[in-house]
Amino acid sequence: MIRKRPNVSANRLQRGGFTLLEIVIALGLMGMLVGMIFRVAQSSMKLSQAVVETQNETMEQNSFFNLLKNHFEQIPGNAVMRLESYEARNRTLFTLTFQNVPMSFNWGDVPMTAEAVQLATVEQRDGFVDIVLRFYDVEILEDSDSTGDADAEPVAEITLVENMWMCDCEVVDGRTMEPTTVWDNNGQLPLQVKFYCRFSSTADIVQQTFWVVPKQNPEVIMRQIIQQNPGGPQAQPGAGQGGGIDIPGGVQIPGGNGGGGGGGGRGQGGQGGRGNGGDGGRGGPPGG
Repeated sequence: MIRKRPNVSANRLQRGGFTLLEIVIALGLMGMLVGMIFRVAQSSMKLSQAVVETQNETMEQNSFFNLLKNHFEQIPGNAVMRLESYEARNRTLFTLTFQNVPMSFNWGDVPMTAEAVQLATVEQRDGFVDIVLRFYDVEILEDSDSTGDADAEPVAEITLVENMWMCDCEVVDGRTMEPTTVWDNNGQLPLQVKFYCRFSSTADIVQQTFWVVPKQNPEVIMRQIIQQNPGGPQAQPGAGQGGGIDIPGGVQIPGGNGGGGGGGGRGQGGQGGRGNGGDGGRGGPPGG
């Protein structure tokens, strides 16, 4: 009876390979690993982008508030400010106008000077609010010097902040210490100006209070000076008209040209000195 010997080499080759199931499982694990790496990288990129956007928004907000702070600190005493509030579709908007506040800027490489500046909120179609800064080359408010042109168009307009959820403004009257959303007192500035800003629907309301530093009105100071001296500075009697000046000792300097009087004094002094010196020398006793 003939028996076949088993093929040992074939059995070894079959045992050293991978089955189809093992290959499929390995490919699945590799795909899961690659997907996890991709998700981690994508999450890191989104996180970094969110951090950058948050920093940009914070810098924009701080720049806006710093601009307002510097503006209110530099308001002169004769500035005119007016606050108007009105109802829009879904919110309350305001316009804050300043006049007699010197401000120069370049618009299109052209130097310009603004006679009036207006800070206003504008509602967009999507319901968000933009804060714009408008420049006028003419006076638009009525004050003691001009009637103002209320229909004037701004020569330049800059958007400071975009897509805000809300922004309200109110002022505090220094006489009554009561807040109000309307200010039209051309002869006086408010004590404080408050802004209530909400930059997104999920953010908290940020309140910023700016003090308006009281300063003297230069026009009032000039009126007081004119009232105290209605005729201007008075000239002293004899000043600049040739009045003589008496000097003790009997010498009088004549008036008129100051240089001429000085020359005459030197001439008399020189003659007197020489004459007296000669007489003293001749009349003295001879030397022993």
